[in-house]
Amino acid sequence: MKQTFESAMARLEEISEILAENNVTLDESLKLYAEGVKLLKFCNSKLEQAQIKIRDIEGNPLEVE
Repeated sequence: MKQTFESAMARLEEISEILAENNVTLDESLKLYAEGVKLLKFCNSKLEQAQIKIRDIEGNPLEVE
């Protein structure tokens, strides 16, 4: 299944909750942290793409994709 912004955000929330519980080993914490960083980069990229599309739409209001 293709990663979506929404699924990435949901997983980030899960990771945050898991890490906040402090019931994982150091190794598992590091794996979760690394996964979180990857997901955060993905989400930031999606947001940047959305901002570009919004600017493009605002610049060309009559153009519809």
